[in-house]
Amino acid sequence: MRSSRRGSRPSKRRVRARRKSPDRRSVSLLAYSEGGVPGKPAEPLRKRERNALRNRNAILSAAREVFSELGYGAATIRDIIRRTQLAAGTFYNYFPDKESVLQAIMEEFTQRMRARVHATRMEARTTEELLRSSFLTCFRLYAEEQTLVEMMARNAGEMTLLGAGAILEPAVEELIADLRAKEKEGVLPPIDIERLARAAVALAAELGVHMLDRKPFDIEGTTEFVTQLMLGGMERLTGKSLADDNG
Repeated sequence: MRSSRRGSRPSKRRVRARRKSPDRRSVSLLAYSEGGVPGKPAEPLRKRERNALRNRNAILSAAREVFSELGYGAATIRDIIRRTQLAAGTFYNYFPDKESVLQAIMEEFTQRMRARVHATRMEARTTEELLRSSFLTCFRLYAEEQTLVEMMARNAGEMTLLGAGAILEPAVEELIADLRAKEKEGVLPPIDIERLARAAVALAAELGVHMLDRKPFDIEGTTEFVTQLMLGGMERLTGKSLADDNG
């Protein structure tokens, strides 16, 4: 009898475990999901997913404003929550701390930038077109996301400490891969692709923020400046004329 009672205890614990509420991490992951979860009713899942996405986006939107106005260092989780209509505990269903919020903001912006600029780069048929279209796409997004870009610039020190370089590195690696593909196509001349890519990223970041400081925004002028700067340097390095009107 004793052995029977001891043998029944684990099953009771397993039953209690199955009754626990979903882990917060699973709720957070749900916000990223674009599809359903196999074996679950489709309509209720979509509704929960929409609510999760809405809550997460509300937190991120509020955080952008708070970090921009107060600075990352001075801002608190309470400041962020006050800008939303969410309960204080809801924040922790999506983010463990304010560091993870800033990282999410950086990652989402970088992903949008990567998608837009990659599509533009792959359509280019000349070196000048590649440079101009890539920078133009980048600066247009900067103008669209002025508050976000200014927030990131204001909190550049904190972002560096939080590993902004690691978040940007996939974008740099993708640019390097695209430029190598363009070199094989004959769009780019033989050149140090990695240095070219990192120089382009640095110029886009610095001049993009500078552009936002000058009113009204001069997207075309900033694009032309950096295009000609890069083009002239590449011509000196390769000894080839790369401008479209000379090709």
